Amino acid sequence: MTAPVIVDLPESLELCDEELPEMLTAKWIDNCSVGGDLVAYPSNLREDNCTKYADYVFTATDACGNTVVETVTMSSKTDLFENCGTAFARADNNTCFLDDGFNRWGWTNYFAEEGTYTIPLYTGAAHCDPSNGVQSGEVTITYEGGYVSVEYDLFEGYVMSVAHVYIGCEKYPTKNGKETVAPGQYNFNTATLDHVSNYTVGPIEASGPIYVIAHAVTCEEVCRCNESVDDNGTFTPEDSVDCKEETTETVVEQQVVDFKAYPVPFENDITIEYKYEFDTDVAIEIYNMNGVLIKRIENNSYIKGTKEEMRIDLSTVQNQALIVRLITDRGVVNKKIVAMRPKKRK
Repeated sequence: MTAPVIVDLPESLELCDEELPEMLTAKWIDNCSVGGDLVAYPSNLREDNCTKYADYVFTATDACGNTVVETVTMSSKTDLFENCGTAFARADNNTCFLDDGFNRWGWTNYFAEEGTYTIPLYTGAAHCDPSNGVQSGEVTITYEGGYVSVEYDLFEGYVMSVAHVYIGCEKYPTKNGKETVAPGQYNFNTATLDHVSNYTVGPIEASGPIYVIAHAVTCEEVCRCNESVDDNGTFTPEDSVDCKEETTETVVEQQVVDFKAYPVPFENDITIEYKYEFDTDVAIEIYNMNGVLIKRIENNSYIKGTKEEMRIDLSTVQNQALIVRLITDRGVVNKKIVAMRPKKRK
């Protein structure tokens, strides 16, 4: 009256991306029969979303007609990603591609200075209207210490299969001298990714105000059994971006500002002679030793290389020491002169 016992029964397993077994084996034993090997084949095949199921039924009957039945259910799950689409990140300071005459939607984002910026990633936002799509994640742009990193962080239920990043000094990349928004023409692009939920492009050496376009192809994760080999990975290009404004420094050759004053001493007139290798305004001022301005003469049209001689009438000045100050755009110089007239004989 005792039923046989099935031993070495396989465990019910959930396989990942594998075919269901063609057969399973077990053994049976009994208190009044020899027992032996058992073989079960898949039956009751069924499928639920991305998982296939099969039952393996083992049956053993002893010599007395007692029967035992054991069922092992096996399943095999596959990765399934659906509703894949184009995604772009959108910062506050952005320009829609359509506004600049391109025939596809997306945004180029401007960052005037270093900082950390977390911005939304929209999938399927046709016409640059976020309400036409869905926010599938966030992109964090970290611009610090002369380096830029672009991190994609997808929301639960979303993954991405590729990332295209443009970082440049102008709004858009160019091809053959013409602006383009085709993601394949961006300067920092990953290879195909194994449906990642997090991935970083960078750090990339950069300087100055920059534009960033962050593009991805995102999908909805329906089923997943394989771990992504690329998740939380990093792509670090060797190229750099230099957007510092070029400055042209004019090096002015330092020249001695000097002049001649003669005769010294003088009686009535003094001659001031000068010549410079630069255009400048020239002013000549004459002071007494108490700092009182006696005379000022200007030359506002001096042309470089010209020898100028200016004769100044100082016949009304009593015998004394005077200071001549010559003022140019590149410096000021002072010289001492002396007025000395012969005494009149009685």
